[in-house]
Amino acid sequence: MSNSKQAKVAKVVNIYSVVLNVGSNNGVEIGDDYIIYRIGDEILDPDTGESLGEYEKIIGRGTITHVQDKISTLESSEIKDSGRKVIRKFTRTGTSAIWALSNALGSPSEEVIEEPEKIMRPFSNAEIGDHAKRV
Repeated sequence: MSNSKQAKVAKVVNIYSVVLNVGSNNGVEIGDDYIIYRIGDEILDPDTGESLGEYEKIIGRGTITHVQDKISTLESSEIKDSGRKVIRKFTRTGTSAIWALSNALGSPSEEVIEEPEKIMRPFSNAEIGDHAKRV
């Protein structure tokens, strides 16, 4: 950003989208990547007691999809897989004994593998006032 204004969540639109309090006047552009985080406890070095800084709890990662002068829209950019699905279909052929034996031995007549669906991961309980920074 061209100035030092701290980006923060100004509005939670839904679990996938938030509005930040920075826009084109602050150098924000469509396609910029941000993390949303919440300031946690101060972390101390266990040996020296020196402050190592405050813990940043990551709420999510997103990409700017719309920019106005003073605000911008950030949408989640994290993707998760729904999981691979294997469907085995058994066709009943021959006598009941043969079909039962082939079914018991696990020899399907057809096997369909569905690749995982890509699903957008929501922000983790984003709140107004959460911090955001470009990454």
